Amino acid sequence: MKRIKLATLLIIIVSLNFSCETNSPERSIGFTNWSDDGEVYKWHLGTDTAVDLVVDLDKAWTKQNYSEMRLFFADTAKFYFRDGKVFDNTNDFINEISTQEEDGTTVWKFVSAYSVDLDPLRGGEHVQASFEVTNKAGDTLIRELHEQYYVIDNKIVQWRQFSLPIK
Repeated sequence: MKRIKLATLLIIIVSLNFSCETNSPERSIGFTNWSDDGEVYKWHLGTDTAVDLVVDLDKAWTKQNYSEMRLFFADTAKFYFRDGKVFDNTNDFINEISTQEEDGTTVWKFVSAYSVDLDPLRGGEHVQASFEVTNKAGDTLIRELHEQYYVIDNKIVQWRQFSLPIK
């Protein structure tokens, strides 16, 4: 009798386990061949962890804390500025931005960020972030910026910046 009860209990547990699984595929959208192997992949939703990394980087950047900023990047990260400048390591990037003096007449506002992923099982997320640059009074939009961060193992390995001037 104990064996029948145990077998029945096991059958119920296994049945519940399979009935709780969904057969629907993970939600994916769009397409891209922006991958290491050149294959076409669909985008998947990323995670808040990657977005939080970019938000925390922005906080350090706003404070111009360059030593803290170094912690967010892989040493061999690649950097592409909106004006065409390219750097292939974190030291050169930090040196470049630390020599750029803000004239105090503009304000950067972080307006959005989200993360997408080519393959949630493989690792690596693409965080997209948008910024508005206004005059100090905040009443004139000077330009909009878009930045892309490629994050692997909680480190930014690639940063790209794009700009849209407002006329």
